[in-house]
Amino acid sequence: MSRFGFCIFVLCISWLASSCADLPDQALINSDVAEIVDTPPVPSTPTPEPSATLKPTLTYTPTITPTIVLGADPQVVNFTADDGRRLSGLYYPADTNPAPLIILMHWARGDQEEWTEIAYWLQNRGQLVRTPDYNRSWKSSDWYPENTLEVSVGIFTFDFRECTGECQNCLPADWLIDVQAAMTTAVGLTGVNREQILTVGSSIGADGAVDGCAWFNQNELGQCLGAFAFSPGSLLTVPFDITADELLGGDPPVPVYCLYGLRDDAAVETCEAVPEAIWVNYGYIENHGFELIQPFQDPDPLILLQEFITIALQE
Repeated sequence: MSRFGFCIFVLCISWLASSCADLPDQALINSDVAEIVDTPPVPSTPTPEPSATLKPTLTYTPTITPTIVLGADPQVVNFTADDGRRLSGLYYPADTNPAPLIILMHWARGDQEEWTEIAYWLQNRGQLVRTPDYNRSWKSSDWYPENTLEVSVGIFTFDFRECTGECQNCLPADWLIDVQAAMTTAVGLTGVNREQILTVGSSIGADGAVDGCAWFNQNELGQCLGAFAFSPGSLLTVPFDITADELLGGDPPVPVYCLYGLRDDAAVETCEAVPEAIWVNYGYIENHGFELIQPFQDPDPLILLQEFITIALQE
């Protein structure tokens, strides 16, 4: 090698050495790299899921229909018969609900007011004021026996058509329609147990009581448990013995009471045509209908009425 070439070689080696001295130590580089690789990444904070909103547990509370017990004052009840005739009645509520209902039917010589004192007495809610009258009849109450009924009963009375004060015309077929309308209306009143219906009547109302009770059971409107008749006479176009026999031969049979005086020929014939009925013969008197409801009668007609109610409701 020439001297000039040797000098060039030496200069190159010196330059390389100087350049390499400026570079970082390779071990340090490797160490830094190892530290970066081995260090675990900082975990990211997970975004929390929204918490569930707690809903209150729903509970079912059944609606309880309150039992309504009406006040003792009689309520006016207007209703319509099947032929469109408007009629009026009075409802004397019992002090329990539901309660038996007694439907009272008047005679042709008066209207539903004939029953007022007896209705208060049967209702037995403190409405009866025991006051006398000079005739000491069914319209007075000072002689009434104690009410011994063990159940509270409701009472319904009504006027037959054209009978305000007393009946102006004889309308037996129409009165039978009135009986049916009255019974249908009465059993829909508040507090009435339609399975415990009783009927009581005087004269035309006596036939109405038996006819209406049988009709009510035939049409399955509930259960009429018996009929009580003061001096019937087959006065509403339907033979008394036919409807009475339907009641007495029913399933179950229901009681029929038939009260009469021996000088009331029509009532005698009518009652005695039904041997299975409970007859009550008041002797050789002309008294008819309400006239049988007098003090000193033996047996007392109002005690008999309570007996009838008790027997009918027990059966």
